[in-house]
Amino acid sequence: MNLKNEIINKIGSSDIGKRILKGAFWSFTGTALAKLIVLLGGILCARILGKVEYGEFGMIRSTISMFVALGTVGLGLTATKYISEYRECNKSRISSIFILTSVFSVITGILVTFIILLLAPYLAEKSLHAPYLINEIRFGAILLFFTVIDAVQTGILAGFEDFRSIAINTFISNVGEVILMLIAAYFYNVIGAIIGFGLGYVILFFLNINSIKKNIQRDRLQIEMKSISMQDLGILYRFSIPATLSSLMVAPAFWFVRSLLVRQGGFSEMGLYEVADQWKIIILFIPSAISQIVLPILSNIVGKKDSDSFWNVLKYNIYLNVVVSFVLVMFVVLASNYILEFYGTEFSDNRPIIILAFSTIFTSISCVVGLAISSKAKMWIGFFFNAFWACMLIMFSYIFLHNDLGAVGLSLAVLCSYMIHALLQFMYLYFIVRIK
Repeated sequence: MNLKNEIINKIGSSDIGKRILKGAFWSFTGTALAKLIVLLGGILCARILGKVEYGEFGMIRSTISMFVALGTVGLGLTATKYISEYRECNKSRISSIFILTSVFSVITGILVTFIILLLAPYLAEKSLHAPYLINEIRFGAILLFFTVIDAVQTGILAGFEDFRSIAINTFISNVGEVILMLIAAYFYNVIGAIIGFGLGYVILFFLNINSIKKNIQRDRLQIEMKSISMQDLGILYRFSIPATLSSLMVAPAFWFVRSLLVRQGGFSEMGLYEVADQWKIIILFIPSAISQIVLPILSNIVGKKDSDSFWNVLKYNIYLNVVVSFVLVMFVVLASNYILEFYGTEFSDNRPIIILAFSTIFTSISCVVGLAISSKAKMWIGFFFNAFWACMLIMFSYIFLHNDLGAVGLSLAVLCSYMIHALLQFMYLYFIVRIK
């Protein structure tokens, strides 16, 4: 019996297989439709704004994403891990986790919003060398608050394994986001695109509130402030802090190397990279959908102390991610010239999109292994991997951009850094976890 059949038979012998299929269906469907809408919106937005202004829009969006990692303080991951783990064996502690993650997300969201408002002049003038983008950054900062809350809300819903609501809410909010973004971009250029982009997260905020209420009522949970315990506060310290530090290695690193690209090649090169990065995200939509269900299911298995099921589910997901990613990569690579024609004549260099496409194979491996590490609460190990990856990304970016490679150079830096990241995590699995 080959490895694939062995793993499928083992996970299919319990309810785990059904949970994976159900979660994968909704995650895949919701993510696929949402990414398709965002892709079409990105193509139309690029045609409306042009290469330079679309590059400015992409850089501001990257700046907002960087601060989202700081604002969530690892709370979304914390909510997913512990709500799923306690859902069957210790329901009384769900209330405490829910309140703590929700309250702290509001507090950090407000703090981070004020930080960006204060730093907007510095970010525009010193980091982006574009002082005329101050107001755009400030508008993005105000809408950032909802982005932070949404991340934690999605983590809570994932903990309940309510992937159906996540899929539906994400799709509806993305439709609203694209419509508002295109209309606003047409009339108000970059600042309009930013406002429309942010309003999509406002829509998602209200949709998630309704879905969370339904899950609480379904499981008959009592959400009370008195349920908060010092033990659960300790979880925020032991789990959320290293999770935050781990997340902070990613978005700021990408923002920093993007700012290097802007300085070296201008917003024109940034526009080329933004288009390639958009297709990198599209390729990763299936691995991301699969990964979304990995953490709550593995965490739930950890709570049951079922070691065999844990490793079988993990191995199957790694295998599935690699195969699916490779198929999608080959499609994008072969169709890259045709894809770029949709964006207009300014976007003709297909090298960045090809390079970033191949990087997704290694990214998909890293994603699954990283979530498995999180389910085991080995957050400091995850932090080490991400910190090393960030150093490699910055180092390779300096090398390639110093040689005037522009968007191609940054794409190569992403590919090389994720190859090393995936190799390190694979070695960790082989020598520590002993997957054979």
